[in-house]
Amino acid sequence: MITYAILLHPGHNRVYFSASKTLSLHELTIALRSFQGSFGPAELRELAGVPYITFTSQTPLSPQQLTDLGRLSPVYALFRLEENADGPILSPLALPESRYMDSSVSSILKYTGKTNELFTRMMLSVAYHSLPTPPREPVRVLDPIAGKGTTLAECLIRGWGAYGVEIGDKAAGEAFTYMKKYLETEKYKHEAQNQRISGPNRSFTARRYQITLAHNKDEFKHSPRQWEMVAGDSQYCDHYFRHGFFHLIVGDLPYGVQHGNVTGQSQGSLTRNPCQLVEKCCPAWHKVLMKNGILALSWNSFVLSWEDLAAVLERHGFQVFREEPYHSFEHRVDQAIRRDLIVAEKAE
Repeated sequence: MITYAILLHPGHNRVYFSASKTLSLHELTIALRSFQGSFGPAELRELAGVPYITFTSQTPLSPQQLTDLGRLSPVYALFRLEENADGPILSPLALPESRYMDSSVSSILKYTGKTNELFTRMMLSVAYHSLPTPPREPVRVLDPIAGKGTTLAECLIRGWGAYGVEIGDKAAGEAFTYMKKYLETEKYKHEAQNQRISGPNRSFTARRYQITLAHNKDEFKHSPRQWEMVAGDSQYCDHYFRHGFFHLIVGDLPYGVQHGNVTGQSQGSLTRNPCQLVEKCCPAWHKVLMKNGILALSWNSFVLSWEDLAAVLERHGFQVFREEPYHSFEHRVDQAIRRDLIVAEKAE
C-alpha cells in the first residue's frame, strides 16, 4: 500500500476561506473515483503543523494519473509518505508538466466580477472527472456566461478547446483583444477573426470572435487549438454551435450582487435570481452538449436553492448528481455570497 500526500495550494485559503480544505477533499474524491485502481479515502492530515491531503493506492500512480492529479486546483506539490520511528518521511514526486499554455494567461486577466482562477480550475476538474469515460479527442468546453474568459483561459492551459458566450459585446471584444495581445507577446502562431452572425429571419444577431493558435507553424497546420467567444444571448447557443459539440459546459452564474442576469435578447430584463436565466437557456445548452456530457454550474445559493436549480435542470433533460460529495460544495465567499456547485449529466 502506497500513501500519497498533497501539499495544498497556498492560494486556496484566499479563495475559499475556511472551506478550502473540505472542497479540496471533495475535488480529489471525485477525481480518484475516475482513476483505474484501488484507492483509499482522501483525508485531511497535519504533518509538522502543515495541512496535507493524503490517500492510499494499491499500486503506483500511472503517468496519466499523475498528470490528472497535477491539474487539480488544490495540488501544489505531491509526496510519497512513509512512517518510521522518528515520524513521517515525505519524499517529493515530480508531477508531469502538462500545461499547454502558462497559467499566467488566466492569472494576469483581471476584471470586476471575475471568478477566481482556482475556483474555475476546480469546476473544470470536477466536471471532467465526472464524465463516464475520458474523451479520446481534445476536450471541448463551453462557458455559456463567460464574462471576459477566465474559464476559456483555464481551458487553454490544459490544451482544451475553449468556447464562450457573453451577452455583452464590450466584454467579449475585450476578451478577444486580451487573448490576441497575450499570444503576440508570448509569440504563439495564431490567426484571429471576427464576424457578425444572425439567426433565421434575423431573429437574433451576434458577433463571433475566433482565434486559432499553436506553439509553431507545424502544430498550427496539424493540431491547432481553438479559442472562441460569441457576443450574444446564451439562449441561442444551439445556433452558434453544432448540436452535441461539447464534452463539458462549465459556468459561474451571475451572483445577483453587483449585477443581475440578462434574461431576454433586449438585455433590458434584469433579475437577481439566476433561475430565469437557466430556465430560458437550458434547452439550447442541452442541445449543444454531447450525450453523457457534463454540465457544472456555480451560483449564489442566497438567491436560489440547490433543490430549485436541480429541478430546473432535471426538467430539461439533465440528470443531477445527488450523491456525496456532489451535494456538499456550498461555501461562504462573503457576506452577500454563499456559493454552491451543481453537476449534471445529459441523460437523453
